[in-house]
Amino acid sequence: MDLHIAPDKTISALQIEFTEAFEGLKIVFFSKPHAEHRGSAAKFLIQDRNMLLSQLSPKLKAGTIPIGSDTVVWDLEQVFETEYNLHVQLFRKSGRTWLETSLTDNLTLAEQQVKVKASENIHQEFVDPMDYRDQE
Repeated sequence: MDLHIAPDKTISALQIEFTEAFEGLKIVFFSKPHAEHRGSAAKFLIQDRNMLLSQLSPKLKAGTIPIGSDTVVWDLEQVFETEYNLHVQLFRKSGRTWLETSLTDNLTLAEQQVKVKASENIHQEFVDPMDYRDQE
């Protein structure tokens, strides 16, 4: 797939385009960069999915990122960083939870999707019959 980057594109539009091509994976935006095999602090998470990419990177120029199932996670994150000054992390769905893939930055998108499939039935939500909050 070719992921189109444009100043007037929203975070949400880019995320939808990516996730439609790579089910179980998503791109999450942050206000600060990160190092390989390192996570991004939650305080730097960009929450406004309607934000334009130009608001994150004021000098952003339109372009295209070619992405295939053989694309390595860290390589993809670095293209966003070096070519577009956009700070992203790839997340992978694991059961009902989204995991930051920082420890598996060396895997390809296809390998990440294998992990998604393997986790589909693992994380069943535990329902505790007792709520321990607000107890004396």
